[in-house]
Amino acid sequence: MTDDLDETELFSETPEQAASRILRDAAPFAAASIASIAADEGASPTVRLNAAKYIIDRNLGPIGVGTGDVDPLEEFLNQLNEDANRGYKR
Repeated sequence: MTDDLDETELFSETPEQAASRILRDAAPFAAASIASIAADEGASPTVRLNAAKYIIDRNLGPIGVGTGDVDPLEEFLNQLNEDANRGYKR
């Protein structure tokens, strides 16, 4: 990775920029490693599950963790339910 840079390029970056570049360059390899672990039948089920959950969470977001935003359809259905039950005594 840094072998391709000459000394001028290397020192023209801030440490933060260098770290960001290094991580960006390594990201495809890290993603492939995690996917490989998730598919490796020789790995323990717990390790495979954790790798699979990590992939899903990073791509779809954690399941069951709200963003604070209310889905418009859910909001409509909740309001419809409230309106339908207004004045209804059980």
